[in-house]
Amino acid sequence: MGRLLVGTSSWTDHEGFYPPGIEARERLRFYARYFPIVEVNSTYYAIPSRRVVQGWVERTPPGFVFDVKPPRQLTATPEQPGGEAPVPDADIAHRFLDAIEPLITAGKLGAITFQFPPSYRNTEEHREYLRLLPELFPDLPLSVEFRRRDWLDARHAQATLELLRESGLSYTMVDEPQVGIGCVPPIYAVTNPRLAVVRFHGRNAETWYRFTGKTGERFNWEYRREELEEWRPKLLRAAAEAQEVHVFFNTNYGNQGPRNAVLLMDLLGIEHPPLPGIG
Repeated sequence: MGRLLVGTSSWTDHEGFYPPGIEARERLRFYARYFPIVEVNSTYYAIPSRRVVQGWVERTPPGFVFDVKPPRQLTATPEQPGGEAPVPDADIAHRFLDAIEPLITAGKLGAITFQFPPSYRNTEEHREYLRLLPELFPDLPLSVEFRRRDWLDARHAQATLELLRESGLSYTMVDEPQVGIGCVPPIYAVTNPRLAVVRFHGRNAETWYRFTGKTGERFNWEYRREELEEWRPKLLRAAAEAQEVHVFFNTNYGNQGPRNAVLLMDLLGIEHPPLPGIG
């Protein structure tokens, strides 16, 4: 069985999880007492300095894992019909790789995780861009998440998954509201035996397209045990097919993320320290 790691998307939120008065820079150290992995979102908005990334390494124990989003220039498209594909900018990729080098050297980089927006249409131009990603980041695990239904609807799912397999990209499975074209179905697939990724966004259909305000309000969802039970056989199957399975909860309203993650860990029989105020 592969290693199955459960954590949250970002460590900077989770109000109610951290002790009162804790310094911002100490939140990661506290988080890492309870979870073995985290997803870094801030790198999407700006490339961090090596000093900042080295701080992440020093404040986490051996074996802790970071999945890191690349800069937005490598994933974003114009939010309009027919938006052009992102440019495979080797300079941005090089600067990003230089910044996260401390994670790579310490063996703490799990994957570079591409999340493409609803404007990222299933076109040949966009498919070709996916094929180029391994050239930008050679020899590193890369995962891809789609937010547009035409990649994974009944007509296109098989071809999309085959494209990821041929390109050596890990498919990101998702649990999210099923409303309109800006979402994808919870299809199971492991396209690279090196890594499988699953992201839980909640099932709040009312706020799914609410792009203003705090993200915690958009992804406000307390997973019930039976909802996570739906994923238990899929996750165990993924652990049998991949060397590692990375699972993230993007439900970041209050301390939903840690609570949801702990509930799933309990369902999977993964031991963990009792969370403060959560159990």
